[in-house]
Amino acid sequence: MAEEVSARSRGTLSPAALFGPLLLLGALAYRHLLFWDPSGPGLPSTGWFFFRVSETAPQILFALAVPLFYRRRKRIARALRGEGAPGGALPLLALGVALFLWGHYTGALDLVLASFLVFSLGSALLLSGRRLARELALPLLFVAFAIPVPAVLTNQLLLPLQVIAAQHTGWLLSVIGITAVPEGNVLYLADHSFQIIESCSGLRSIFVLTTLAVGWLCFFPTRRLPAVLLIASAPAIAYLVNTLRILSLVLSPSSDLAGIHSLQGVGVFLLGLLILYGVDRLLQRIPGKSEAREGDEPETAASPYPARGRQGVAIALALLLAAMLGASAWGPRWDAPERPRRSAVDPPEKIDGWKLASALKPDRLFLGSVASLGRWYGEYEREGETVSIFVGYDDRLDRSRSLLSPKNAVPGAGWDVEERTATELGRGGPRVDSVLARSGAQRMLTFHWYEGTDPLALEILRTWLATDQSFLRRPGGAWVVRLSTDVSQTRDEKERAEARLRSLAELLPAYLDPPSTRETAPKPHRPGHLDH
Repeated sequence: MAEEVSARSRGTLSPAALFGPLLLLGALAYRHLLFWDPSGPGLPSTGWFFFRVSETAPQILFALAVPLFYRRRKRIARALRGEGAPGGALPLLALGVALFLWGHYTGALDLVLASFLVFSLGSALLLSGRRLARELALPLLFVAFAIPVPAVLTNQLLLPLQVIAAQHTGWLLSVIGITAVPEGNVLYLADHSFQIIESCSGLRSIFVLTTLAVGWLCFFPTRRLPAVLLIASAPAIAYLVNTLRILSLVLSPSSDLAGIHSLQGVGVFLLGLLILYGVDRLLQRIPGKSEAREGDEPETAASPYPARGRQGVAIALALLLAAMLGASAWGPRWDAPERPRRSAVDPPEKIDGWKLASALKPDRLFLGSVASLGRWYGEYEREGETVSIFVGYDDRLDRSRSLLSPKNAVPGAGWDVEERTATELGRGGPRVDSVLARSGAQRMLTFHWYEGTDPLALEILRTWLATDQSFLRRPGGAWVVRLSTDVSQTRDEKERAEARLRSLAELLPAYLDPPSTRETAPKPHRPGHLDH
């Protein structure tokens, strides 16, 4: 006690005395993150952590981040002696508070986590300047990987990765003398076929191994160039080991895939870490200052934190955190509307002169994480002509899934896109993607479009900011429509097919109704109505 009083009299203050209350208030304000479960109730399993492409395991990353911060504790302690930089701190603090309030209002805890990251950097700048912010930046980047990638963006990446993985696995099979024909996301071998599903796309592998690369650099600090190169190499390493995993699955078609999938995944990530370690050792040979990995040496003497009026700054931050704590407990919340029950519905019996020939089932394994709250799918005939129609609806209330995906442009797995053009359905009509695709000897012409959506970049921003879970919500929901018909190799048949699809597409708007929220006594069904 006498030493602390003496330190105060010299204008200095113990870091524990200054930062202890701030850390406690911060933990209380952001307490909801400790119970955040993007996947649903219960702790995530190993397989979930390694293979769910659109979600994260925040508690696992939070737990792993503790030793990373502890490892850097002496570097952080030395950085505490720096002077504050309020000019750069105040915008970050304002952004952190805004994300915190908006995240709690919309129920989007990923925005609350983003607030924690930004607010931490702002606080570091305000209290001790850029050196402390730099020391915290890499561990905070590791924690940032707990923020899920917006579902709209994930959907844009999955199918291209699945197709590329099928092509590269096919090439590896040809190298070892096995004939394999890749078509879309499917590999066709002499005696069986293998579909590259979403969990085999490599996206999750890339995400996890890049996270581990950042954690590696937190634990073993290095120079900037080797650090950047190591992080940049992680996605390529992850893709390589994921391709080897697919190769092993293709070569063992009779195995119990469900039983070995998680075990293979763990083995693949251990191999990825081993390769990452080897790359790191090579990168350390790049000429540069040899003291890059030093800096964790013991302190020569206790270094009190210079006060110089920063008690007032700490008090201001403490009051701000206390206000955020109150807002997290008693602040306003958005009242979400009632959601319809999710189920498949029957397609309409007739659409003008077109008659339903058969109801079809969507390829759910291929669609994977593509969302549809209500959908119908059927094959229609008229005077010897056949068209299949797929309609999907999403109310945009679930941010973890999205209706927008390149998968909506093809009927299912195993299709290669040969030609893609854009057109419009009449004056003021929706913009339509016309896709010519091939699977084996079959060729299909598809018209595919969305209604109630914005351009892709804006959809990604809206999803991440949860605007549709707030008073900024857009009216109605989002629709995807796909019309497909067989075409031959002749140009005349393709032109007739385009005219056939265009005439039928103009009839569909009358058959687009969102699902009903009523559980009993539904209104009378009319063709195409997505009631339940």
